[in-house]
Amino acid sequence: MTSNDSSPPSKCRTRNRNPSRAFEGLLDRHFEGILADHPVLATLTGLRAGEGHLGHASITFINRQQRRRQSVLQSLDQLTPTGLTGEQHLDRLALRGQLLKDCEDHDRGRHRMDPDALDHVLNILLHELQRGEDEPARAAKNLRSLLSETPRFLTEAATLLEHPEPVWRRMLEQSAAAAPSLLSSAATFLGRHVPSQMDAALLRSAGRAFNCYRDHVLSLKPAPESSFALGPQRLARRVRDELGLDYTLGQIEALAESEIARVNGLLDRACRRFGRNQRPRDILERARSEWDPPEDLLSYYQKETARVVHAFRGARAVTFPPGESLVVRRVPDFMRHLFPTAAYSAPGAFEKRQRGIFWVNDLSVTRRTEADKLRERRQHFGVTLTCAHEAYPGHHLQFSIANRHPRRWRRMFAHAVFYEGWTLWCEQMTADLKVDASPWLPVQQLHDALWRCHRILVDLRLQTGRYSHRQAARHLERALNFTRARAEADVNWYTGSPAVPMSYWLGRLENERLRHRLMRGRGWSLKRFNDWLLGFGTLPQAWIEKYGLD
Repeated sequence: MTSNDSSPPSKCRTRNRNPSRAFEGLLDRHFEGILADHPVLATLTGLRAGEGHLGHASITFINRQQRRRQSVLQSLDQLTPTGLTGEQHLDRLALRGQLLKDCEDHDRGRHRMDPDALDHVLNILLHELQRGEDEPARAAKNLRSLLSETPRFLTEAATLLEHPEPVWRRMLEQSAAAAPSLLSSAATFLGRHVPSQMDAALLRSAGRAFNCYRDHVLSLKPAPESSFALGPQRLARRVRDELGLDYTLGQIEALAESEIARVNGLLDRACRRFGRNQRPRDILERARSEWDPPEDLLSYYQKETARVVHAFRGARAVTFPPGESLVVRRVPDFMRHLFPTAAYSAPGAFEKRQRGIFWVNDLSVTRRTEADKLRERRQHFGVTLTCAHEAYPGHHLQFSIANRHPRRWRRMFAHAVFYEGWTLWCEQMTADLKVDASPWLPVQQLHDALWRCHRILVDLRLQTGRYSHRQAARHLERALNFTRARAEADVNWYTGSPAVPMSYWLGRLENERLRHRLMRGRGWSLKRFNDWLLGFGTLPQAWIEKYGLD
């Protein structure tokens, strides 16, 4: 994306005599426009104005968004950076990175390759079903409106596609296969909450629209294999402008290989206490088989979440702000097939009530024999790390604090290098602080860390064209003993989220680097360090270091 280097008109120069004020106006206009044009995004942030609406997906709409982004980028380039505060610089970097990413995706024609409109619809329908646990009338009203708009929206979205990317087309087929289950869940929900005679017709119409969209995508000639790949130049830019790192791709690859060797060494030492020639997967499988989980998994999760919170409070590891709340809730019967064993739903950025939901999906209640019930409950093995990652002090605490940031639009930025780096930092603290003294916990924590280290290599090689989808999956199968199905599912989302898979461990390393600088170098306590890190929103650690330290 190139900017206009010509002198700005006199009106802009006059306005920019106060760059700080001009920047605030630019932020307001940009995000107010984005939320007005994208009702689903507005709904997910907690604003009521967009509820029940899907927005538009025509080429006219897509191109108008691109012109908006280009205009904002030009305005950013016309601002005098020395007139901005440190907090404004953080927003400037985040906004610029977001705009460049979206401009790049438009310029490389992602909207012509990515059949993601069906997922767009399914995700907001699921969001309303989740809302239905607390506000059934509101959720039912929104569901009916969304179902009524689905045929129009998918018809618009179908006109964008020219040559679907092969991996994304296969993912679309999987989503389409799962869509009837979600519609069935919607039908069950609507039937329980002020049922309407029109519900059956709305559901049938949406189902037909799903099928028509799928059939249209499958009728198109696919793009060449690996068309999802960004290429080295774009990936390097995202590392710089989304992860905040000044590493070259070669340096990232060397770092990943070094970390794989280091973590493997730590893992070997952790396994030795269990005897000679003990492999991590054997140790963990044996521990899983010996775990006797209680029949009431929901109560177990609730107690374990409370225990983890108490342990981190007792260790004075981080501040828990007043007003946030988390409920640990069983997945409703009609949504069981839509959830993994455990999941977290964050509060919207602008929700008045910052309450997260920690979902527990106990499939043992659907099994008949005691052996099958126990086998399902044992799928929840490692609950302590799950609670630390998803709830406290992981995603829930981090997003609850970020959503309180006094700079309103800071809440709209969510960089994976921070929020996933933070959760891996929480897992490390769980082991270091002995929140769970189980002998196998260090093995599990390091085994999962090794997976995130390999993600760096796979992400980099996949997005630069050095790995095909199959080669990337083989890497995970060979290095981590993943099944083919698990490896391919993991790589599927890598293809559409470049630089996100590598963000997990790179973010974890950034936290460790800053911990060394501030705790060892300046004598900060763990609590002061964690509170400082969480106090800037969900931004790259390197930016926080540059503009957030005295």
